[in-house]
Amino acid sequence: MRMTSTLVVSSLFLTLAPKAAEVEDLKLEYHGAGWLQTGKVENSFSLPNNDNDYENNWMGNAGGLLSVSTKVDEHWDASLGLGTIMVHLARGSRGQASKWYPFWVPFVDEARISHSSTLFSDADNLKLTFGTYHYAYNPDVKNFGQYLLHGYVYPGTLVSGYTGPLGVPLNLTGVQASYKAGGFTNDLMVNMETDDKPLYDISVAEVATLRAHPSFEVGLGVNFYRLVPMNKKATSPGLDCDPNFLGPYATKGQINPCYIVDTAGTGAGGQPKIILGSLAGTKLMGRFRLDPLAMFTSEPGMLGKDAFVLYGEASVIGVKNYAVLYDDIKRRIPVMLGLNLPGFNFLNWSVEGEYYANKLSGDNLAAKNGSWVSVVDDARVNTKRDDWKWSFNASKVLFGNMIFLTQVANDHLRLGGNHDNDTGVEAMRTPEDWYWTTKLAYFF
Repeated sequence: MRMTSTLVVSSLFLTLAPKAAEVEDLKLEYHGAGWLQTGKVENSFSLPNNDNDYENNWMGNAGGLLSVSTKVDEHWDASLGLGTIMVHLARGSRGQASKWYPFWVPFVDEARISHSSTLFSDADNLKLTFGTYHYAYNPDVKNFGQYLLHGYVYPGTLVSGYTGPLGVPLNLTGVQASYKAGGFTNDLMVNMETDDKPLYDISVAEVATLRAHPSFEVGLGVNFYRLVPMNKKATSPGLDCDPNFLGPYATKGQINPCYIVDTAGTGAGGQPKIILGSLAGTKLMGRFRLDPLAMFTSEPGMLGKDAFVLYGEASVIGVKNYAVLYDDIKRRIPVMLGLNLPGFNFLNWSVEGEYYANKLSGDNLAAKNGSWVSVVDDARVNTKRDDWKWSFNASKVLFGNMIFLTQVANDHLRLGGNHDNDTGVEAMRTPEDWYWTTKLAYFF
């Protein structure tokens, strides 16, 4: 998934190598981490005899990463980080849950080259970044949010869990131009899709942030998701997709995940209207951050750093309406709020909540196989069950080089199905569902 960006960055490293050789004091900085994680799904909704029965299922993984970074001169710097993670799938059926089936997944944590310079004055900065890089426009979030740059538009399935092994958000692959002047920042990104199929589509996004005062920050963003498809028929399948490939996902009584049949509309010859669409779409985002204590002091004080910081985000997942399934924009607007609780310089902890009135399925497997049409849940599933989500997060740094993290949540957790087959089904499907997970990591 990250091979393309790694090759691009490697080529840029070779381009800069002669220049680097001229720098006598060129130094490399090494950073790394290793971690163990375990957790358990305490309650999870499933239909009778359903393979996706995650209740009382244990989860676990272990991994490590190593990164090297260097500053070539006052303008150029680069970083390369590689890692691997051993995953034990939480099986969908209890009969297979106790079978140990681990596998190792290598990944590129970061592979970038950046160039910084002033633009209009010595007080501003323009930074160009190429490759795979870390990016979070809402750095306060622990679990929810970051809707603008992650997750499908059609269908509007959300994802959660942006904390990574050490609180690092997921990365992007492409080119970013970031301009900063005072409390204003503008990020323009051209991203290549490397996480969700169909791969390698190009999205163009912009995020503007204004920090009017240390106590208050607002941000706005737009993402033209999959604006340039690598394979137009894969992103916008029309009438030609193969139901045997995508699976028999029924939509309002019709078995074809490529288009929507509008029985209330009239097409050619008086037949039901066929509605064509695409995985591509436009997202909008707005967010805020309020730090009430920063109105009075810049020091953390006895309550701890970022105590009582309130942060929130809302997004429009697709501005275009499609009849039958995507006909109400109000049901495509997730909203999240988070609050950092006082840790008294001992513990960092927070609570987050999310409201999303989407009445469609949270299953995203059809989308990963190329369908923009939402899966329809079994009639026995109450689609009003999951409008509200919640998450409790806590972390503690130990001995300077270790960190302990824990999370208890009802979120958008998705686990593997039978053996190593992904199902795309959310494990938390009712208000009663929840799980816990803990992670212990060493870093340097």
